[in-house]
Amino acid sequence: MIRIAAVLIVLLVLLVIPVVSVTDTDSIGTDTETLIEITSEQEFKDYIENQTRWYDQLYSSSYREAEDIMYEAAPMPSASMATAGKSVSDGAAEYSTTNVQVTGVDEADYLKNDGKYIYILRDSSLIITDVYPPQSGTVVSETELDGSPAGMFIDGDLLVTFINEYGNRYNYNDEEIAPSSIRGDITRAWIFDISDRAHPERIREITFPGTFENGRMIGEVVYVITRDSMYYSEPVMPAIYEGTDLLIRPSLWCPPVPMNQFNIYTLASFDLTDTRNVQASSFLMGWDNTLYVSADNAYLAYKKWNPYWWNWNWQSGSSSQSDEGQKSVIHRFGLDEGEITYQATGTFPGYLLNQFSLDEFEDNIRVATTNEQYKTDTWVQDNNVYVLSPSLDIIGRLEHLAQGEKIYSARFMGDLLYLVTFKQIDPLFVIDLSNPRQPGILGELKIPGYSDYLHPYDSTHLIGVGKDTEETVSGGVVTTGVKVALFDISDLNNPTVIDSRVIGEKGSTSEVLEDHKAFLLDRNKSIMVLPIKEIVKIPLTDTIFPDSYTTASWQGAYVFGIDPKSGFIDTGRIAQDQMRPNDYYWSGSSVRRSAVMDSVLYTISDNRIIGSDINNPENRLMMLNF
Repeated sequence: MIRIAAVLIVLLVLLVIPVVSVTDTDSIGTDTETLIEITSEQEFKDYIENQTRWYDQLYSSSYREAEDIMYEAAPMPSASMATAGKSVSDGAAEYSTTNVQVTGVDEADYLKNDGKYIYILRDSSLIITDVYPPQSGTVVSETELDGSPAGMFIDGDLLVTFINEYGNRYNYNDEEIAPSSIRGDITRAWIFDISDRAHPERIREITFPGTFENGRMIGEVVYVITRDSMYYSEPVMPAIYEGTDLLIRPSLWCPPVPMNQFNIYTLASFDLTDTRNVQASSFLMGWDNTLYVSADNAYLAYKKWNPYWWNWNWQSGSSSQSDEGQKSVIHRFGLDEGEITYQATGTFPGYLLNQFSLDEFEDNIRVATTNEQYKTDTWVQDNNVYVLSPSLDIIGRLEHLAQGEKIYSARFMGDLLYLVTFKQIDPLFVIDLSNPRQPGILGELKIPGYSDYLHPYDSTHLIGVGKDTEETVSGGVVTTGVKVALFDISDLNNPTVIDSRVIGEKGSTSEVLEDHKAFLLDRNKSIMVLPIKEIVKIPLTDTIFPDSYTTASWQGAYVFGIDPKSGFIDTGRIAQDQMRPNDYYWSGSSVRRSAVMDSVLYTISDNRIIGSDINNPENRLMMLNF
């Protein structure tokens, strides 16, 4: 009876899944490689009903091959965008910008500067401060924003901020002439004319479905990704609108067999200087996503979660762990001045840590993954490097690195990859990618602690920022202070540590460990800035016991110079707030970002900007509260 039931389920499922030929007008590909294009709410409802009705039943393993599909979609319509450059007068001759992964591709952040003004998103406000020169620093304006701001870009006298909000949103139903109103998550892009910084003028509002996930800007073209929850009982097609005017209701591209959990992601573009309609496409994807953007392509990757019935054993009548390990799906989109063109889809074993686990080089995309799988009653964890072609086929692989460990940081530099894994010590691997079809290990360095973020100083030196560790009496390890290290990678077979510093006691941290945009390095000025929340020991004297102490919290920034031959130079510290007892909760003055304008170093927290002499950081030039 079990086998008969299994056959019946398989036959029914195969009847449900549409067979797509290369001549289909709704999707392009082969009958084994296709994404389904959905253009109406009725099609979406039919898709959800057909594809999810089986989640409450157990599929036969003989249908697994039909589900493990590589899919490809048809190219989508594209629209060109115009570009124009602008500049701010009376500002610094030289100034730092957001620390980004790819040169020329800006990343959305809560703080931006243009060499004269610092723009800050705090709570539900946009705050514009005039900080150059520092002697006349002042808050110029504070503009209330509806909802929770999530990031922004600036371009001359234009600023766009993305605001998350839950409330009424418009649904442009197939049959209705006027849009209906439903409740849900939305992202509003508010575009301001800031030519008068004291009175920013909102000149446009674009509404996207779902919450803001990430954003990039190339020239004046902004690319934004939003994530919208699925409404299973009443599926809603994504729509982008301005006011009540529909700008675009993009096609929704879905895999023939969805994963167990999925959301609707929308990738859209618009030009800050152009009022024409946005371009967008939407996809049914997993819960998590990792975005990497080069000058010419955008890559979206996510974990492939299989349905719960994936490993059902019809002989034993039970479920078993998979020995195939975790897989991830990746999509590539071509970018050209606002045009978004779908290119390819692929899969690779393992999962990504963050955006630095991906890199495009000579048209190939390289990925560094951690793979976890259950094999013969044993949980196995290792790390891998894959090279994918432009069509996202795997053409090179290096597998089973550092078994029992996972990736903590990665940095691709041309035809090299520097990879940090960790369990008890920090192996820094040097990976050779000069032959994309045959990656190999060049060298390895093992030191205590680990790096959460790797940053190239030059072609032969690498900076690592992470945590130090110490061994416990039981043989395990615990993290202690923030660790910064300078690596000499001139000998690729034998990387060495030139210098390292440990800041603070256990509990000390830095925003750099979670967000690379908090890191500042200016090689020309020989300055590196780390925002630090430091836990320090305070010795107690009024006690009969020796070495008794309490702790306190110091918040500010450490400033270092760098000599590639000898290491770090202690330039100074900037205290953003007075030292407080460690049990006193005070996050408002934690430094989150820093910026340089000519010879002035600015450290910024959620309620204060301090301007300091770059050559003597403890010489305070300005303190501006807001």
